[in-house]
Amino acid sequence: MILSDTTLKKMLEKGEIKIYPEVEEYNIRPTGIRVHLGKEILVPIEGQVVDITKPIDLEYEKIDVSINDFILEPNMFILGSTHEKISTPPNIIGHLEGRSTVARVGMAIHCTSGVIDSMHDEPRTIVLEIKNWGNFSLKITPYMPLGMLLFSELTAEISQQSQSQYKNQDTVVAPNLHFQPKGIN
Repeated sequence: MILSDTTLKKMLEKGEIKIYPEVEEYNIRPTGIRVHLGKEILVPIEGQVVDITKPIDLEYEKIDVSINDFILEPNMFILGSTHEKISTPPNIIGHLEGRSTVARVGMAIHCTSGVIDSMHDEPRTIVLEIKNWGNFSLKITPYMPLGMLLFSELTAEISQQSQSQYKNQDTVVAPNLHFQPKGIN
């Protein structure tokens, strides 16, 4: 069940769902909360060969889009993060969804990792996998509204302990290919 704006407002007021900075009323939509791009992006350096089963530090150019303009060209992929830091109780998860307006110019903000769980102790940003599938060159600016975060209640609280390799994430973070949870070969 997706939580409504009425339920989200109550949960925000009670501190059950925590979002920093505080959510402005106009960003609470009928079925979710609008999220915005943070000020830093990572642009992958071309020519790297990646074996995701081997530990490697990938190379990225970090760009502060509040200082330097950045144009996302057609077919280009970058990493960004939400400006907002979010945490949920163990019985609530978030679902990251794109915005229709952004999608209509060809931009996708998440390719695969759209579920945000409560497996961390602190509010943290959501890393965005941003791809320009369209034909337009797109200007990337900080705090631009890029997506919606919908929330669902689980049938029971999550019982697993965190195995997060991204603890204290407060900006865009490159993939950690050194971390292998137990049971992964």
